[in-house]
Amino acid sequence: MHEERELRVEVSDADIHLAKADWLAARDGGFPEIVVADAFEVYRRLISAQAQQLADEFRRLRS
Repeated sequence: MHEERELRVEVSDADIHLAKADWLAARDGGFPEIVVADAFEVYRRLISAQAQQLADEFRRLRS
């Protein structure tokens, strides 16, 4: 029997800043709408992942 292990990716503030810069560059650079939407989705997902990461750490410290 094998155990399932949780995949964990650490998202840094630098990751968030770079994703935001990429999204804004796409938005302001006249890129096609799908490219802008994809860049925003990456940015949004990184923010969400970092928020979950912070919440997990908060819960871990309170246990």
